Amino acid sequence: MRVFASNSHVAYLAILHALKSKKLKLSALSPTFFATGAKLLGIEEEFVDVKLDFSSEADVVHNFFETYTPKATIIFQGAGESVGEGKVFVKKYKKSVAIESEDEELLERVELFLSGGVKKGRLWNYDLVDIGIKDRGEPYEVPQELIAKQKEVVEHFNEAFAKNIYFDTLNVGEKTLKSGYPILLKPSLYCPKEDIYTELKKRGVDVEVRFKPLYKTTFFRGDALPVSEELYKAVMILPLEADIVDPLFEVLGKYRHRGCSF
Repeated sequence: MRVFASNSHVAYLAILHALKSKKLKLSALSPTFFATGAKLLGIEEEFVDVKLDFSSEADVVHNFFETYTPKATIIFQGAGESVGEGKVFVKKYKKSVAIESEDEELLERVELFLSGGVKKGRLWNYDLVDIGIKDRGEPYEVPQELIAKQKEVVEHFNEAFAKNIYFDTLNVGEKTLKSGYPILLKPSLYCPKEDIYTELKKRGVDVEVRFKPLYKTTFFRGDALPVSEELYKAVMILPLEADIVDPLFEVLGKYRHRGCSF
């Protein structure tokens, strides 16, 4: 069964409320709304460390790059086939968010939240029975042709990046739409990472660095977790565009022996 929202943050609040969650384990490298949404609902949070493929023992996980097979209560991933074992899957495509679960009662509670907590009655009558935020999305069909196109780019990257001296790659699956292709820079490139990022952007390569550890933020300040620290230093997210290989290697080669710019 599926329910559709238009906003991932609201969808997440709806799921947490429907689950009646009291405490959650979250990856330290979660999107910020994983933590702020739980905080907003008064849910106790614990940040846990990750592995280098972004997997963790968290209750809520993201698998945006399909680099592992998760097992969690809530799994955020790209549109496509559900990957792993989860009570709820959340899959965003363009401006719509699909919330999928085999638990019909849970989805009914999610739908009620997304209806603003309002149950419609006969004719114009209605009743307010719970809290909620009105937010509904349009159903979408899984874009198999886009998944197939991304698969071709991933295969191209895997071949082009094999045995390179600048970064390590992860095993990227082929069942979902990805939001990018993660690479893990070698430690010798940690220091010039800002320069690498800036120059790639100038060359039109829409590289990203995501998921600052939540314990590094002012709101959730806390103790460092070792693998999360290392992964944040190493990770860069490449766009799934086949023509970025040459400029990527040119920039990495330029900064390989430069060290820091400060």
